[in-house]
Amino acid sequence: MLKLGYLPLVKGSWLNEKQVNTKNESVKQLKQLATVIETGKLIVSETDADEACALFAKENIDVLVVHHLAFPLGAITPSLARRLGVPVILWSTPEAPFRTPAFRLEANSFCASNMTANHLWRMKHPYAFVYGEPDQAIKEMKSELKVFEAIKQFNGFRVGSVGNRVPGFFTSTFNEMLLRKKFGVEVEGITMLELVDLAKSLKGTDQPEAKAAVLDLCTQGDISDEELELAVNLYAAFNILRKKYRIDAWAVRCWPEFSDLYGIGVCHLLGVLTGHECPAACEGDVYGAVAMQLGEIFSGEKTFFADLVIFDEKDDTGIFWHCGAAPACLCKPGSKPCIRKHPVIDGGGKKGVAVEFPLKPGHVTVCRIGENLEGNLRLMVFSAEGVETEQCIRSTPLKVKFERPVRGLIDDLVYNGFEHHYVVCYGDVKKQLKEFARLTNLELIEF
Repeated sequence: MLKLGYLPLVKGSWLNEKQVNTKNESVKQLKQLATVIETGKLIVSETDADEACALFAKENIDVLVVHHLAFPLGAITPSLARRLGVPVILWSTPEAPFRTPAFRLEANSFCASNMTANHLWRMKHPYAFVYGEPDQAIKEMKSELKVFEAIKQFNGFRVGSVGNRVPGFFTSTFNEMLLRKKFGVEVEGITMLELVDLAKSLKGTDQPEAKAAVLDLCTQGDISDEELELAVNLYAAFNILRKKYRIDAWAVRCWPEFSDLYGIGVCHLLGVLTGHECPAACEGDVYGAVAMQLGEIFSGEKTFFADLVIFDEKDDTGIFWHCGAAPACLCKPGSKPCIRKHPVIDGGGKKGVAVEFPLKPGHVTVCRIGENLEGNLRLMVFSAEGVETEQCIRSTPLKVKFERPVRGLIDDLVYNGFEHHYVVCYGDVKKQLKEFARLTNLELIEF
């Protein structure tokens, strides 16, 4: 949970009785969202602000919430922002309605945020803005805090890269030091040999928790009991290595040699990891794993890592698909995920394990983190509507209806050079993704 420093600013010439009540109600509302650190009084002078700054520094706050209960001394927020080194949320409240005869402006709250935003913008200091009385502004505040939570989570977030990328997939390359500099994300290289040898060493052991996770929500299809045991041991090995290396997400080289080294493909296990432990991206895509985590934070649901494989200009639809690595919790109601032989490995139908089901309908936000030609990170985002999907392709398809003519979207994706892996997030999280891009200074491309 984030820790907020609450700074209720006023100036002596703008004091009124309403401000204390507004402050108390604001703290009450904020405590529903985060831990709140406050001095218990209105901040009128720079001395008051210095005392608050010392408290916030001692408590190691994550975000400074500057509530303009009235027009304040203009130097306070820039000073605290620099000294504390944390992002700022500027909060303004509405003025009293117009009335006759003319009245004195009571707070000048928005003007204060307008001025302070200029100060922070010129300092290149990260900030956001919310507006409204406490019960109204709290919805905006909740959305903003999710973005700041994502930024905090990524500082020290660790991706386990097993075997690096698959051959020829330059779309799965990544800049490790750029990830560290931009987000604080760390990448731990793990050899396929360590994972496979550990899984093999578990043969003959009882792994009830791992077996329950592998079979959760699923039926056992045409895979053998031996293949199921291999899958269970592989999942257990992933979890052992996750604890050993403190892994928060996975990017796995899932072909070409994995099934030859271990006897089965890893696809369903990536879906189980995503559904039960942490995001797991296929084909060694580290940026994909980071985007999966971002989508999960904002949507509150598991994400679907997929290719866009079919589009139809007649009805502006398309199909997102991958070969059996979606989490079973995303299955369409009325269908049952089935663990089957892999549809692609060795020509298909030879080795397990891949899961098969159509994904559930619902509004989706599609995103992708990648690099532009200058070598800087960029974020792509667009929306679609997941519609009723049949088992039209082996493994895990989702049919979507695009919000614009599909050929135009396809041309934009192709001619802007986007990677072919997409993260499909359930729900409308475009606003939060766009805000994340703004606060982290990512190039944003919205279709």
